[in-house]
Amino acid sequence: MENGTPPIITVTKYETVGEYLRANRKHLGLKSDEVSRITKISAAYIEAIEYGDFSLFSSPQLLKGYVKLIAKTVKADEKTAISLLESGLKEGFKDKRIEDIVGARFKEEIQKSRDFRKKILIIFFGGILIIILSYASIKLYDYIKILQAQGIYASSSRPSVAASKKNVAEKSGNAINNVTLKKDYAAVLKGKVVRRTWVAVKIDGGRIKTSMLYAGESKVWKAKKKLRIKIGNAGGIILNYNGKALGKPGGEKQVVTLNFPPKHKAEGNK
Repeated sequence: MENGTPPIITVTKYETVGEYLRANRKHLGLKSDEVSRITKISAAYIEAIEYGDFSLFSSPQLLKGYVKLIAKTVKADEKTAISLLESGLKEGFKDKRIEDIVGARFKEEIQKSRDFRKKILIIFFGGILIIILSYASIKLYDYIKILQAQGIYASSSRPSVAASKKNVAEKSGNAINNVTLKKDYAAVLKGKVVRRTWVAVKIDGGRIKTSMLYAGESKVWKAKKKLRIKIGNAGGIILNYNGKALGKPGGEKQVVTLNFPPKHKAEGNK
């Protein structure tokens, strides 16, 4: 014995490299995790070698490298350990190709990687689809608002017969209708909206009705005796009174009040 180190164990009674290495490790009083810490080899690999399970290793060359390092650590004879390994190596790797071993070890990892990429792609394209649908919804909403402002898109997909007749009557503007309206009403005021404006209308002493008008709309107000209208943006509407074009009653953002039949000129609100 040199420096108190136990002598190397003879191998006459050992048939496998695992038995030989395990006997030397125990003879030195080392545990598997201690050998693992010294060699940086997983304790699971060390135990697999000791018990002759070579299925964890991708190639005989890798296994030999591990055996040499373990033999050196447990003070075993390296050549003897390799000799015992060679006798069981063919049986341990019988009918196995290196590709098959590697594939068996990493098949699950490869599949997980593919599944992860699929999830990423699904999330990516799903996000793009949501963005596209959101953008399309916003544009559709804006388009419907424009149509509503122009009086083209009604709140119901199938407008009533009464509403249709009313639109035809308001847009026809032929001479016969004008003559009839003049006979039935003292004041017929038509307005074509070119810019958004609000109006407040009082007809024949009734209640004042306010509304917001948008570009493209056409409105008709009729009174048997008198009509009073207040316009919030005088430059945003073109008027026609009893068939006579009046044009715009004022400038942009100017507030005016008009009386029909006219008693005096339009007055601007201060």
